[in-house]
Amino acid sequence: MKCWVCGRPSNGICRFCGRAICSDCAKAAKTKPFILALFKNSQEQNAAIVVEDALYCGVCKPREQAIVLRNLE
Repeated sequence: MKCWVCGRPSNGICRFCGRAICSDCAKAAKTKPFILALFKNSQEQNAAIVVEDALYCGVCKPREQAIVLRNLE
């Protein structure tokens, strides 16, 4: 696959949108935290397992606020 940004061979995939990116563009775009799992802990509090430095393309715009998903019953 080729890098979405510069067209060179890619080294990874953006965790947020799936675009391929090379290592140079990944260094320029930086990383973002990514939630792998949500669960209730032993005290019934919401908890999450998070990767601090997930690969990010710099092109997509992950939403900061959660959205409501309807009709999934």
